[in-house]
Amino acid sequence: MTISLPGFPSGWLKLALSAAILALGALAISPLASPVQAQDTAAAEIDPALVEQGFKVWKGQDCIGCHGWAGNGERIGENPTGPSLRALEYDAATLKEIILCGRPGTAMPSHDPRAYSDDRCYGMTKADLAGVNLLKGRDMSDAEADALVAYMMESMLGHPNQPSQEDCKAYYGGKPFCSKYPTAESQGF
Repeated sequence: MTISLPGFPSGWLKLALSAAILALGALAISPLASPVQAQDTAAAEIDPALVEQGFKVWKGQDCIGCHGWAGNGERIGENPTGPSLRALEYDAATLKEIILCGRPGTAMPSHDPRAYSDDRCYGMTKADLAGVNLLKGRDMSDAEADALVAYMMESMLGHPNQPSQEDCKAYYGGKPFCSKYPTAESQGF
């Protein structure tokens, strides 16, 4: 039996239903489907050695140029202003994809040396993005991206937008100007 709706091309309903089924299937296997799985992921400890490696990647890739030393979007020099990473609510996989694939059409560059050569980035290739500005940053390996994500998850995401004295001391090694920032405790963190 064929179902059709007046005013819609044939096959439209089948396409819409297929998309809905795929979306529900994806939801069923996502962390949202299992509160236990989501809790386990949130409770996982981040390896301090990986965080330290990520700190080196953060500095070496010049992330601070657009996102600021504290990841709060305070650019340095002539760089474009990036978003505050402290306000983001992304999971690790999403952050890694953004880091490696960039954000087509924005100032966020890709760092995967093969970005858009195939469909690894958002399921798109350069052909799919014809006419869209694709910025290229310094190449980064998967391991470097994982380390950077660990650093961001530990030091930025979910933290108050205003950096603390402790953040400043961790970044700059306890320089006297760090005292101008509030303490983490005074920020309720």
